[in-house]
Amino acid sequence: MGGSFNTREFFHGKAPHVLKNVKWAFLVLAFAAPLVMLAVGAGSASAAWFGLAFAIQYVGLLAERWFFFAQANHPQNLYYQTVS
Repeated sequence: MGGSFNTREFFHGKAPHVLKNVKWAFLVLAFAAPLVMLAVGAGSASAAWFGLAFAIQYVGLLAERWFFFAQANHPQNLYYQTVS
């Protein structure tokens, strides 16, 4: 069965292990790494250190948003999965 705009637009086409790896990556990048960096850098109060923690957390939050939408079950994908 041929693809349509909706199936190309709302389906990521990644393997399940990619989703698993992205999940662990965003958990570390968005939460654990910035927390550790802030705890370590709290004594020095270096703006560069806090900026790096912010940048790492930002990348983690972007990965979390991608994961959220990639994990979703969009109705047209459910329909086309049952048809094919």
